[in-house]
Amino acid sequence: MGRTILRRWWLIAAALLAGLVVWVAAQFIGNVPLPAAIPTAAQSSTVYADDGSTLALFHGTEDRIIVPLNQISTNLQQSVVAAEDRTFFTDSGFSLRGTLRALWVDIRGGSITQGGSTITQEYVRGVYAQIGNKRTVARKIKEAILAIKFARKYTKQEILSDYLNTVYFGRGAYGAQAAAEAYFNTSAANLTVSEAAYLAGILRSPEYYQPDSNPSGATRIRDTVLANMVDIKYLTQAQATAAKAQGLPFVGAGASNAARGAYFVEYVRRLLESQYKLSDSQVLTGGLKIYTTLDPKMQAAAENSVSSTLTAADDPQAAMVAMSTDGSIRALVGSRDVTNVQAAQGFNYAVQQASGAGRQAGSSFKPFTLATFIGAGYSIQSVFQAPTSIEVTSKQCQNLDGSNWSVTNYNNENFPDVNVTQATSNSVNTVYAQMVNLLGPKTVTAMARQIGGFTDLAPVCSITLGTSPATPLQMADAYVPFATQGQRPDPLAVLKVVTPTGQVLVNNAAHSTQVLDPNVANTVTQVLTQTLINGTASGKGIGRPAAGKTGTTENLVDAWFVGYTPSLSTAVWMGYPTNPTTHQTPAMTNVHGIQVTGGTLPATIWQRFMKAALAGTPSANFVAPTITGKIIGPTGAPCPAGQGPTADWQCLAPGAPCPVASPTSTAAPAAPSGTATPCPTPSEVLPPNIIIPSPTTTVTPAPKALAPAGTARGSPADVR
Repeated sequence: MGRTILRRWWLIAAALLAGLVVWVAAQFIGNVPLPAAIPTAAQSSTVYADDGSTLALFHGTEDRIIVPLNQISTNLQQSVVAAEDRTFFTDSGFSLRGTLRALWVDIRGGSITQGGSTITQEYVRGVYAQIGNKRTVARKIKEAILAIKFARKYTKQEILSDYLNTVYFGRGAYGAQAAAEAYFNTSAANLTVSEAAYLAGILRSPEYYQPDSNPSGATRIRDTVLANMVDIKYLTQAQATAAKAQGLPFVGAGASNAARGAYFVEYVRRLLESQYKLSDSQVLTGGLKIYTTLDPKMQAAAENSVSSTLTAADDPQAAMVAMSTDGSIRALVGSRDVTNVQAAQGFNYAVQQASGAGRQAGSSFKPFTLATFIGAGYSIQSVFQAPTSIEVTSKQCQNLDGSNWSVTNYNNENFPDVNVTQATSNSVNTVYAQMVNLLGPKTVTAMARQIGGFTDLAPVCSITLGTSPATPLQMADAYVPFATQGQRPDPLAVLKVVTPTGQVLVNNAAHSTQVLDPNVANTVTQVLTQTLINGTASGKGIGRPAAGKTGTTENLVDAWFVGYTPSLSTAVWMGYPTNPTTHQTPAMTNVHGIQVTGGTLPATIWQRFMKAALAGTPSANFVAPTITGKIIGPTGAPCPAGQGPTADWQCLAPGAPCPVASPTSTAAPAAPSGTATPCPTPSEVLPPNIIIPSPTTTVTPAPKALAPAGTARGSPADVR
């Protein structure tokens, strides 16, 4: 017993001697140099919406946002001093009394476990790696010397600011600002006394005092700090009692897994690394300020339009991109799980194409054929036969096996002769098959690339029916030239990226290129307005001038609506995920009791979004076109195959019988006297390689599996 007491007295004497050594070393020896600069702490990067509000934080292992001391509430400053170091504002950076007290506890416990450090010591230990983490007397001496030197070089306010911006508070949050957001969804400047006391109390053991696992401990440590604040006159007893009554309005530990515009934020993160060549370290730990184009009001409208339309757990996936006509991405939804950060870090249907399983655009691709048709000098007043099905015998449209290309209208619909506007608004496949055959698939492909910037296109006739893959981002961008008299913008998500020191790493402005003749663009728009009035999306108007096109692929696998006003272009897609094992995609044959085509739920989502997004903004009109061009089959009906000229498309008055033509005739023969009145001779003829069955014959082409994009000449027989 006597030896134990003697040993303890020797240790106490050693501690006193250690304190003296520290003081002497700090005064005279100086063999522990203070680094010339404080190491830069990793801090989170902030993503801002276009109104300056915070969208999200990017961070690595340390979620930290550095803010000046005047943006950290006095409540938290005083709470931390009361909980950690009551003599902070008067000590020299090192507390001999605290060190002796800690050593005494360590001696009684038989090991060095008690801290006894000042706030300054805690700070230098955290930022200067050369001190080390192992608890030894030598480390304590180095730590104390650095703390004393640090306190001489910097003011107490500077030290407290640095400490509060670097210390760990639990929940992955480093520093006061990140902690305030992680626990209370507020800023460090707005912390209440109760909230601040809790955060100060958990610094020694943040994981132990988590409110979800230890609610009584969380309240108890808060109350302990409030009592300390009363002891040192930071609070009166009445104020402390009132603070206890305030409660602790914690947000759930998983709340950070939800975010506004989660898919847009993840798209921006990937863009910074892939397009702007910023390193992962810069983005996650560089404290960057990232300014974006996202409109919070439109984003909320986009998320709500999807979630309010697709309400069942087994509903298909959906994606949407809304883009201002200058190219600024205003809203982006990458799946039905609209705010889930972890889901957003996976697959984004708005901007990504699954490898080998691109989602086809269906008839939403027809406007590019329409633009090619008008750009080639043809008039939208042209009239086409629109039977249920046709066969195209030209070599350029043959299937890979050499068979003729068979095309059928959606749901086997049969139309009377229609002009181009009617064919487009009703999405008549057999008319668009004749158009691509007339124009040539290479010409249509070139126009689609020119207008929309598409790269993954095959120059095959089925391109007119949308057998090439596309994303909502591509489609929203590709429709903008129709609204802007031919100007296609570069998609714009990131406006500016600035480092904590003010260095500008990225500085973008809207940029557009003239890709289409203005009158061609205006004519396409005039045609597409009819889709919403009396076409496949009838009843989906938004109470102001708008235009658009539906798209539905074979077997109801994908459904689209892409529409626009003079200021905003929006693409909506729906479809089930493709099974990665079987590579099969379920059909949308019964969603909320209906078969999903582009004019149903996708158009509903589009309508709901556009009404909300544009509410309160002035309505604008499209520019009216000048209708020009050569007319194919002006008025009246063309003759069925075998009953008229094979090279010319002769037009007759409605109801008139067709004359019998000689096999070699290339000119329109006169109608038999008294039986028919020939129509005006058309200014253009169609190639003689379209087989149109007689009205009494139904042609049902054998189904053909689609070859991969770039190789197929055949196309779905049932798209709209």
